[in-house]
This record gives sequence, C-alpha cells and structure tokens, in this order.
Amino acid sequence: MDHLEQENRELKEEVARLTALMESLMAAQSQSSPTPLTPPQRTVISEIVSSTVLAASAHFVPTAMPTGFPWGMPPNFMPEGPVPTFASLPASSPVLAVPPPIVHTLPRVDDTIYHSEPSEGPDVYEKIGKDLFGKSTAELCLVPNVKIPVKFKVPDFEKYKGNTCPLSHLVMYARKMSTQTDNDQLLFHYFQDSLSGAALRWYMGLDSANIRSFNDLGEAFVKQYKYNMDMAPDRDQLRAMS
Repeated sequence: MDHLEQENRELKEEVARLTALMESLMAAQSQSSPTPLTPPQRTVISEIVSSTVLAASAHFVPTAMPTGFPWGMPPNFMPEGPVPTFASLPASSPVLAVPPPIVHTLPRVDDTIYHSEPSEGPDVYEKIGKDLFGKSTAELCLVPNVKIPVKFKVPDFEKYKGNTCPLSHLVMYARKMSTQTDNDQLLFHYFQDSLSGAALRWYMGLDSANIRSFNDLGEAFVKQYKYNMDMAPDRDQLRAMS
C-alpha cells in the first residue's frame, strides 16, 4: 500500500507539472497567434486510479493538431459534439465553346470543255491550195502558170472604169504592152491592172473556159462596154487613142 501511495503521489506531481507546462504553452501561443474562433477551455484531467493507464497517459503528449480544426487550437482540445468534416468539391474548369466553322457552298458548274478538231496532217495545206471554195487555184486563175520575164517592168496603165470607149482602152493597153504582143499569158494577166471599179469586177467574173486567147478577151471586153462606143469621145479619150 505504501508503494502504491508513493506512485500515486508521483503521478499527481507529474500531472501537475504537465498541466503547468501546458498552461505556459497556451499562454505563449495566445500571444503569437490570432484569437481563435472558440475561446480556449481549461482541460480538466481527472485522477486516474489504475496505475497502468496513468503510465500510458503520462508518456503520451500529443504534438500534432487534430485534423478538421482551424489553426491556433490548443493541443488536446476536444470540443463537444461531432468533429467537423470538410468535403472537397470537384473544381470545374471553364470550357470554351467553339462554334463550328461556317462553310458557304456554291452549286458546282461544270466548265465547258472544248475539243480541238483532229489535225489533217501536212496534206491540209495542199488541199487549201487545190480546193479553195470548191475550185482549185488553177481554175480560179484566168491564165494559170504565167511566166513573167525577169527584166519586165509593169507599165503605168490608165484605169478603165466602164464609162468610156472600150476600143480606146484596148488601143492604149496594146501600146503599153507592145514589147509583149507575142505573150498572150502576160497580156491576159496584166489586163486586170488596167481596170478598176465595175470593169475590174467584170474581169474577175470571166470564165477561163470561154477565154482562150487575148483576142477572145478583147472581143468580150468590147461586147461588154459597146454601149459606150455610141457616145462622142471626149478630149481624154482622143488623147488616149493618139
């Protein structure tokens, strides 16, 4: 019994020492920290009868702050009622809504495809020369294959317009071409250079099948403009015939 009483006294002294230490810690913490929401309460430690439990309590000094309490609460503070719990809420991040791009569609219109005609080869140029307007080039010429002397110079003819005497014009033309009287092809070819206006159009309409020589050309020319022979010649016509 004496031994138990001695241990009990030692435990009381230890508890008193711890209580004083706790009060000093609380005083120091209250000076350095803001006033807590809940005023500190004095912890009452009851006298423990069992020596085994007292020993365990004497060696246990909590140093960590209980979970769920605000900062600045004293150690071993056990408030009445359930311990508050803090539920963590999921943080929602803002989502930027991007509208879909606007696409304007146009009706598709097929382009016109132009197909080139097939090439006719090198013979196309020969066909153009031989078959122009349904006739060959030789048929279009009144006198084809004319041979012009190298030193021949075309005289300066007076143009016949169809309103003067045709015989006078033939005489003028024959005298201008006196050096080529034996060359019917040349006389045929350059007779058109002495015509103009309606007379030249008449010459272009002649058919080579009906004109074989220069005499045939002279007769057709006089027959075409014979009505001018009945008219009295003027000064220019007389001068041309001289």
